[in-house]
Order: sequence, then structure tokens, then C-alpha cells
Amino acid sequence: MAVPNQMDMFDLLYMLAAADGRGEALLGGRREQLRSLYERTLIGSARPALYLEFPLLGEPSFDFLSVIEKVEPGDTFDHGAGYGYQKAFDWFSTVCEDKNVSMGFELDLSTGERERAGIYLQQRHRSELVEPFLESVDEAWRYPAYSAVQEAMPEGWLPAYVALFPGRKGSPTRIGGYMAPAEQRRCAEDPAHIGECLRRIGFDSFDEQMLAQCAQLMGMAPSIDVQFDIMEDGTLGDTFGLSLSFNELSKRAAREQMERGVGQRIMSTLQQWGLADDRWRLLSDVTFAKQYPYVREDGSTGSLGLCTLLNYAKVKFKNAQMQPAKFYLLLAAHEF
Repeated sequence: MAVPNQMDMFDLLYMLAAADGRGEALLGGRREQLRSLYERTLIGSARPALYLEFPLLGEPSFDFLSVIEKVEPGDTFDHGAGYGYQKAFDWFSTVCEDKNVSMGFELDLSTGERERAGIYLQQRHRSELVEPFLESVDEAWRYPAYSAVQEAMPEGWLPAYVALFPGRKGSPTRIGGYMAPAEQRRCAEDPAHIGECLRRIGFDSFDEQMLAQCAQLMGMAPSIDVQFDIMEDGTLGDTFGLSLSFNELSKRAAREQMERGVGQRIMSTLQQWGLADDRWRLLSDVTFAKQYPYVREDGSTGSLGLCTLLNYAKVKFKNAQMQPAKFYLLLAAHEF
């Protein structure tokens, strides 16, 4: 086949994700709207990975995260694209050779947001990138509070990304990180330890029931990440996010996981707690991964890998009360 462009790949990946009734039941059937907004995240030849976030309870809808791993110096967005973040991606082009670093857009379609996008940086171990990233979006004033929370994170709670909606009134700065396996095991075994860590970070909107629920979920998930909101005054908001990783590569493994493995146990627990209905069962067949050969204009051959993957389930606690769960699907393409 000929070299597919970014939108060709979007069309194929969305078709795979939405097949077998998932488009309406999980995503609310809003393909054309998503397609238009996703196209505005394209820069140069980058092939953004697309994360679809949808609720597991209530009306079907979704938000999305478009993540870019590499931008060439001098790449620009087409007129009307980029959501005003050209300066940020000019900066990103100078640091993206580090494979651990990525940047992207967040759009909240479920809230009616269309013209304004949030922006996200996954810096992982490169904590020195947070300040210049915030400067690149003219939000440097957020850095002192972010740095203070980052420094307060206990050992094993590893800050890895920052996200924000510049220009949105009262918009917090999100700080998220991955938990080291040994720390996750300790938290799963000792809910009181989770409380000690949260207090150290500066988060006090929890009770014993919340700690017990967190410990139970931490004991089931293969891996987790945590999220906090840093408010404009530097304090932490009353919301704590806990993401439970899936990320199975194999279709067979994903089906087994969702039908009788750890995925089934996690999702059944969320349903028993009233945070999800049974629509999650549609996810057992969504995983897809395949390579396709193609011919470049110069006659050389290449290979394109397309995949749709289970990413993670997310639970939020607001004032210690669990909110309806959400799920993330990853749609991605890679050239080999």
C-alpha cells in the first residue's frame, strides 16, 4: 500500500475502536467531531497517539488526549491548527530526542469545549523540563507551587507529567506520577501508609474508607498512577485521581484479562461499587495490533504498526467520595 497519512490512520484506528457497537455505547457516536478536532493537533509528519477517555456510567461521551513524541525543528501547524501552542512545540522540538519525553493536547468534548485545548507534558525523570515547558505556554507563575508539591512527593511516588488548561478560569495545574512497584505493594497492604503519604504531599481530603478502597484497588492493578490538582493559591484541591493500568498488547491476553483475569476483577469491583455499569464488557475484543508494509515515494519499503490497546481505568475521589469511573483506550501508529 502507499504511505498512509495521519488522517488515514485515524480513520482506520477509530473504525477498529468503534466496531461491534462500541462507537455508540462507549463513545456516543461523535466520530466526525473527534476527527475534526484531532486534525487540529497535527504538526509536521508527527503521528500523535490518541487516548480516548469515556465514562463507564451515564450518558456515552468522551474526551481525548493527543500525544506527540517527536517534532522536527521548524515544523509548524497549519493555519487554524495547534490551538495556539506553536511556541510550546517550537520548544518541544529542542528536547524531544529524549524518548521518555512527550507532549500533547487535552480536549474536553464532554463539557462542550471546542476551541480551547489543555496541554500536557510527560517529562518522567526530566524534572528540569517542567519550568521551561510552563514558560513556553506563558504560565511560568505555576512553577513554584508545582515544584513544592513535586519535592513533597514521598519515595516511590514518582512525578512524571504536568497538565493544565491555560486561560480557563480557576484552572488547576495537574501533577501526576507513577508509583514504584514496591511502594504500590506497601500501600496495598497498609491503607494507613497511604494516608501518611497523602498528608506529606499536602492532601487531606480523605477518610479511612477512601484509604481502604485505594488499597484494595492498588492490590489488584498491575501498575498505577496518581494525580493531584494544584490550585492557583498553591494548595492541593480536594480531588485525588487513581489510574489502574491495563495496557495489554495481545488481543488474546486482553480478552482473557477482561473476561476472567485482573481486568475482570477490577471492572467488576467498580461495578459493584456503583461506579460503572456493564458496558465495560464491550472492551474485551477491542485490542488490535498489526504491521502493514508500504512503499515510499522513493521506492523504498517501510512498515506501519497500528494498534488499539486497553490503557487504564480511572477513579477519582472528590472530598473522599468516589466518582463514576472512566476508561482510556490508546489508538496509535508507529513506523518501522
